[in-house]
Amino acid sequence: MRLYYLIGRITSPIQLSAFFIYNLVFHVPRARVLVWNKHGELLLVRNWGGKPQWGLPGGGVDRGESSLQAARRELYEEIGIRIPHNRFNFVGTFTHQYVAPIYEVTIDASIVPKKPHNPREIVALDWFALDSLPSNLSPLTMLVLKSLSKTS
Repeated sequence: MRLYYLIGRITSPIQLSAFFIYNLVFHVPRARVLVWNKHGELLLVRNWGGKPQWGLPGGGVDRGESSLQAARRELYEEIGIRIPHNRFNFVGTFTHQYVAPIYEVTIDASIVPKKPHNPREIVALDWFALDSLPSNLSPLTMLVLKSLSKTS
């Protein structure tokens, strides 16, 4: 796993540039999910590539797929959990470098594995209380959480 992480760090500038160009050309939305537990903690992940930031699980919406289907698929691919579609609530659509439909779901924290389900994509995952979030949050995650705090 450390080798993937090292490769991710080394290739990060190339990945970020390619991702930026890809989004400019194709405008693919990227569904994200706020995963809460019963204690009000938020599940955050760190990807192996790109910047070493904590963010919301999720990813690109495939052709012919709804953003909700993408959110459910990405939760399985990144975390290893399957959640029924009727448990998701649509929060809104946010834009920061890409369009991101955001969903939220509350789950039992015990169904989340302690180690990443897909270490080739996710190098870390953890639960965080809103008053003790890590300092290196992704800009989209900060935007979503700031918006939610204004509506509460």
